[in-house]
Amino acid sequence: MSYQAFVLTKSIHRESTGNDNANQRFVAILPSCGFSITSGPITPSRSVLIDTHTLFIDANYCSQASILNLSLISDFPHLSIIVFNVPEENTEFHYAALQKGINGIFHVNDSLELIVRGAQQIQKGNKWFSREVMSRYIDANLSLSHTNNLSVQTPNNVLTKRELAITQKITEGAQNQEIADNFHISVNTVKTHVYSIFRKTECRNRVELIKWFDNQFNQLRQIN
Repeated sequence: MSYQAFVLTKSIHRESTGNDNANQRFVAILPSCGFSITSGPITPSRSVLIDTHTLFIDANYCSQASILNLSLISDFPHLSIIVFNVPEENTEFHYAALQKGINGIFHVNDSLELIVRGAQQIQKGNKWFSREVMSRYIDANLSLSHTNNLSVQTPNNVLTKRELAITQKITEGAQNQEIADNFHISVNTVKTHVYSIFRKTECRNRVELIKWFDNQFNQLRQIN
């Protein structure tokens, strides 16, 4: 299946820089990830965007404030908006982008494997942010929702911070061994956490858990 995508990027011919090389590398990978690419320096027309699955924006295309205030986010709710070529250390922008409704961020130095994994998640309609940013967002909204008596909870109990982190990894497609390696725990410990997560969320499998998590995540966004 091919996903229609538009890459919004500068088209100024000048001596190649590190960021330009990262741009070219990222865009060159997208077709092998299943995207049909069109690119240019001007936001495409409404008629084009209606049939577009993903809008990729080069972080160097315009200012961070301009990216965060794109009317496209609200005008085209079906459109996945992704910013690439972003410095990994710029966590404040990552967090602000997540809050604003941007669907994902790719870093300047992301590996080929990471870009492919991220592209697969974007195609599924999932978010693609670092675990640090997602954890920070979830923690902040859990605190806010508790203040407003709207805490994210199931009929049984609220998931612990570790259970939320493991749930996030599951939504990214991670298997038990990968989760164990990420958190430096045993596979058996992961299985115990997953069992507890299923019990608390009343989910029977990972597919149902992903749907549950997406539903909770959308509720958190509505609070803002």
